[in-house]
Amino acid sequence: MLKIVKYPDPFLRRTAKKVTDFNDDLKKVVLEMVEAMYQDDGIGLAAPQVGISQRFLVIGKGDNKSHEVYINPEITFFSKNKELGEEGCLSLPQIFGLVRRAKKIHVKYQDINGLTQKVKLSGLDAIVLQHELDHLDGILFIDRAEEITKGQDILDSLKP
Repeated sequence: MLKIVKYPDPFLRRTAKKVTDFNDDLKKVVLEMVEAMYQDDGIGLAAPQVGISQRFLVIGKGDNKSHEVYINPEITFFSKNKELGEEGCLSLPQIFGLVRRAKKIHVKYQDINGLTQKVKLSGLDAIVLQHELDHLDGILFIDRAEEITKGQDILDSLKP
């Protein structure tokens, strides 16, 4: 079982490398990530959060079974309309903050077989993808938070 990397582990601040091998190992680790995500009641998980410095992430579909996989994702459009919402993170347990994100995005990515895909996302899916894609660039939601709404004391105790 994969373990979630917790803040302030410096691994979370690394920029992940592009995925170039679309093989059975990748498929296996994706399924393990989905299992780890659902085990911790998450709705999204990026590879760096399980100690893998590669550009892929998974997003759950709310039924604790199905998921979407985004490999080498790139946001090609952000709507001007933004939404302020509370976010948390499996790598920062018990910490929540208000983050402003685009309501709608367009994403170009590769699927599990390496085929290029494009999708338009809105609502929670758009927010989750933006949050998880930040992990691929070493950015945490606390870096974007306008306010920490819960767990400031925990966060203060973890800062170096």
